[in-house]
Amino acid sequence: MRDAPNAMGYPSIGASVAMAEASHVSRAVESAEVRAGWPLAGQVLRSIGLSAAALGDAALAAEANGTDIGRELIARKDATEEALTAAMAAALGLAFAARIPDEEARIDAPGGPPPSNIRRTLGPGLEPRIYVAPSLDDLETLARVLDRSPAARARMRLTTPSEIRRSTAMETVAERASKARLSLSADAPDLSARQVMTGTQGAVLAALAIGFALFAHTSPLLCLFVLHVVSALVFLAPSGLRLAAGLSARPGTAVIDAPMAGVRPLYSVLVALRGEEEVVRELVGALTALRWPRSRLEVFLVCEADDPGTIAAVRAAIAGEPGFEIVIVPVSHPRTKPKALNFALPLASGEFVVLYDAEDRPDPGQLEAAWRAFSAGDDRLACLQAELTIANGRESRLSGLFALEYAALFRGFLPWLARRNLPLPLGGTSNHFRRRHLLAVGGWDSHNVTEDADLGMRLSRHGYRVGTLASETLEDAPTRWRVWHAQRTRWMKGWLQTYLVHMRDPAALGRDLGLRGFAAFQILFIGMIVSAIAHPLFLVLLGWAIGLLASGHPPDAWTGALMLLDLVNVLGGVLAAVLLALATVEGPDRRRLLRELLWLYPYWLLVSFSAACAFVELYRRPHHWAKTPHVRRFIAEDEEDDRKTAENDAALLSVRRFA
Repeated sequence: MRDAPNAMGYPSIGASVAMAEASHVSRAVESAEVRAGWPLAGQVLRSIGLSAAALGDAALAAEANGTDIGRELIARKDATEEALTAAMAAALGLAFAARIPDEEARIDAPGGPPPSNIRRTLGPGLEPRIYVAPSLDDLETLARVLDRSPAARARMRLTTPSEIRRSTAMETVAERASKARLSLSADAPDLSARQVMTGTQGAVLAALAIGFALFAHTSPLLCLFVLHVVSALVFLAPSGLRLAAGLSARPGTAVIDAPMAGVRPLYSVLVALRGEEEVVRELVGALTALRWPRSRLEVFLVCEADDPGTIAAVRAAIAGEPGFEIVIVPVSHPRTKPKALNFALPLASGEFVVLYDAEDRPDPGQLEAAWRAFSAGDDRLACLQAELTIANGRESRLSGLFALEYAALFRGFLPWLARRNLPLPLGGTSNHFRRRHLLAVGGWDSHNVTEDADLGMRLSRHGYRVGTLASETLEDAPTRWRVWHAQRTRWMKGWLQTYLVHMRDPAALGRDLGLRGFAAFQILFIGMIVSAIAHPLFLVLLGWAIGLLASGHPPDAWTGALMLLDLVNVLGGVLAAVLLALATVEGPDRRRLLRELLWLYPYWLLVSFSAACAFVELYRRPHHWAKTPHVRRFIAEDEEDDRKTAENDAALLSVRRFA
């Protein structure tokens, strides 16, 4: 009755509005009675004290969302699963089971597995039991079944849908844990990073090393010249791609504003958590803010079994939140995020699946935007990468440069690749998938520490498209060097893993990606790795060139050409980064962030150091996952507010003393 207060200033209009709304609720209640199968459903709903307005709203929501009234009442928090199911059990004269004992073994009828809302077990005395989680629409049918088969009444118990899912999930723990642990290494070993390098790759690498050593021994100057030219050209290629992207930067797939008809599909949300007890409450708040029917949303918060702090925080945060479930992953190696996601993925039943990180704050309309983009695209569109935006870019120079990097990547470079249908390395979060396509490519590789980049390549190799979405997710960048370095080393190690995996059969990779895609893959991965390593080298060479010129010994023609190539590389890389930053950095902090470009080359030198460490880690502990810690964002905000308050108080005190 939002309009009624304004209308009540005019009695006749106010009365008309009130009567119209009463009529509207009455029709909704009548619709609910017909839809739910009165009188049993009506008896249930009246027994739990629901108002006519709540029932009417739930009926309208059920019609719009393609669900049932009970599910909408639960989603709207007008009723709990337990209260509604207990009332249904009382109406049918059945026992209510809040929990299905784990020791009861599941059995299947001769016709095969039962529907997802029914679970058959053997009780302690081997007596058969049937646990049912009915909807309100099912009550009349279930009552007729019980009338025809009185013996079934003694065996049957009503339970909640959540308990059916929990019991089923408990039964599959061992199977899911095994499959998650092995993942691609069992189903497609050639595409898994479990084996770091094949024998053939090792032989080729050894042959190249021996050839290089012989070349360096027999013609050291020529060897250095060739090495210099090759590395400079490899460095130049990704800079060229970035320069092209910077000159034509525009956002990813635009959000479609036109109204979308039809029932919203079920959307599954996966979030892997470890050591995240400080940010869980904010995470749940961000996910509950998503504008998507709660009855069409399932959220799985995936925790490690040996992380009691996070588990307790999750249980407290999701208490009373419909659609939220905790998934506990048994402890096993590899201890990686993709393994945890693979363990939870079989529990998801949504048509679409989205992956978020613990510190994410997605735009509330992001699921709607993704669904609209999927609906506008063809079936080959398997994934959408949303924009990742760094929210704490002003906290430190490191986070400011990180913010520039993310803006260039997710608002400029990745949309540019997507528009040209080139292979696109995904970011680690805010990936929206068609679930069946994600399953078709085998999910994530549990042994790859940048499972996102690898998955983007596998989607492309299977003929699917990856697009980008102009809807942002706020994240926080590391502000401390040690945390940043560990994260960046893991990323670079994962890129090395991904390159080695997909280059096990270059001919097959070329057939899968085509010539353009194959070339883009080489530039993206080899170019990225070489450019990360080459920054210090180019800096030394430029310093040497400057020293030669300053000493009055100009270089010869060949050396001068190399120096010019190095200068083009350095300036080209900086120019590409500047253009992308100018085209993609937005918001009130734009001017401040752009000033951080002055520190771009020192930042690249830090990347070079992390890349060198990645080579060492790839040899020593290839599957080690360096966890990036997160802290409560509001702690930093409160500290900043306290600092500003103290400064204001000091200024005010000074003014008073002066007065």
